[in-house]
Amino acid sequence: MISLQHIDLLPFQSSLRYQKDKSGLTQVFDSIRKKFLIATPEEIVRQFWINYFTEFLKINPKLIAIERAFDIHGLQKRFDLVIFSKTTQPVLLAEFKAPGVKITQSTFDQIAQYNMALHVPYSLVSNGRVHYCFQIDDERKEFVWLKELPF
Repeated sequence: MISLQHIDLLPFQSSLRYQKDKSGLTQVFDSIRKKFLIATPEEIVRQFWINYFTEFLKINPKLIAIERAFDIHGLQKRFDLVIFSKTTQPVLLAEFKAPGVKITQSTFDQIAQYNMALHVPYSLVSNGRVHYCFQIDDERKEFVWLKELPF
C-alpha cells in the first residue's frame, strides 16, 4: 500500500482527454459516465482520482458511482464518488475540492453528514494535493485517521 501523503496524482494528467465545447469551454472526458464534462478544477481532481483508482489500483470502473443524488432530512445532496465492493456494498465515500481550496473542518463536516445517510465504512477527502482517509467511529463520534487507502 502507498501512504496517502505519497500519492501523486499528476502522472494521471496524461490519461485525461480534453476537448472544447461549442462555446469554447474546456471539457474533460469522464470514463465512468462516458461523457465530456466542463473541466472545472474540482472535476479535474475527480478525474485524477478515477484514473488512480482504475489504472493504478485496478478497481473495476463498474464499481464506481459518480455524483449520485441522495436525501438528507428532505434535502437533495450529491456525493462526489463512491466505490463499491464486488458484493455491491459501499466501501469508500470521496469528497473532492479544487486544488486551490483548503480542506477545512467544514469539508470533514460535509462528508461526515453525507456518511450519516450513506453509511460507508471509509471516507476520502482530497483537493488533489492533500489527501485524508478515515473511518468514522460512531460510538465515540470521532474520526479514525488512516495512513493508507483501504484497498
